[in-house]
Amino acid sequence: MREVSAHPALRTLSSPPGASWRVVVCPHAGGSASYYRRLVPPGADGASQHARGPAGDGPGPDGRVADRADGRVAHRADGPPAVVAVQYPGRETRCDEPLARTMTELFASVASPVRELLADDVPTVLLGHSLGASVAVRLAAGLRPQEAPDLLVVSGRAERSDRPTTGSSAGAGAGAGAGAGRRPGAPPSAASDDAALRAWVATLGGSPPELLADDAFFALHARVLRADLAVHESLASTWPGPDVHVPLLLLAGADDVAAPPSAMVPWGRRARAGSRSHVVPGGHFFLGERPQEVLEVVRDALSAALDGASDRTLATTGGAA
Repeated sequence: MREVSAHPALRTLSSPPGASWRVVVCPHAGGSASYYRRLVPPGADGASQHARGPAGDGPGPDGRVADRADGRVAHRADGPPAVVAVQYPGRETRCDEPLARTMTELFASVASPVRELLADDVPTVLLGHSLGASVAVRLAAGLRPQEAPDLLVVSGRAERSDRPTTGSSAGAGAGAGAGAGRRPGAPPSAASDDAALRAWVATLGGSPPELLADDAFFALHARVLRADLAVHESLASTWPGPDVHVPLLLLAGADDVAAPPSAMVPWGRRARAGSRSHVVPGGHFFLGERPQEVLEVVRDALSAALDGASDRTLATTGGAA
């Protein structure tokens, strides 16, 4: 794998020597690149290499398997992947940059470096979790065929989350429920107070209660979270979203209140190159709780995509919908 030019929007979390495939992750609302270190397999090279593309000497031990119709070379997806996380502005290594508050701003801040990263012959999975799934879908739609990922993964994101909001949600907490016009687990308004944001984050899980109770910590987190919720709200102005022209994998947590498996199904209607789905035990942050299971499912789906075997209709390959 070749290196790309330095850019703070890309953070390499793992770069195993000779890695034959790559996962590029778009984080969830309020999230940052470092969270996805969980996807680094045990024993893999997990040293963070800020602003670099994955290093390596080319394809894995099995080498090339086929030439793609679009001119890119396909390889086997064997061994641990290189893991690269997209870093949104205003957090971690980009903390001095202003936060994006619309999808247009967020997209502009990451699209060029992702495009450069993907413009090689390395089999690549573009995975977006929660809000990051909406980012990933738009990234994939904006790439030329020679830059497109081999597999797009939509994880933990209800398709209806991209639609214009119905009912009153301003200021509603996670426990307000349908009585306030919000479905369980739906994000509150970006203008919500800290109590509403805390309740919603607690409902989704994945954050230690002691951190949520720490006012200083939560003040910093809430600043980023509100900006990302504003990005989420901006999606209503661009509905309907783009179709997906690369193989699509849908990942859902069996107990996810924000994006239950049934809410993931409509994404398959946008798929123009086949789709499949997999249900993982756990809640909204199943990806962080069961990363190795997720990687195995992703690896299998990528291998099928490289073989041209993506399903034309949505098929659940594991778990119960």
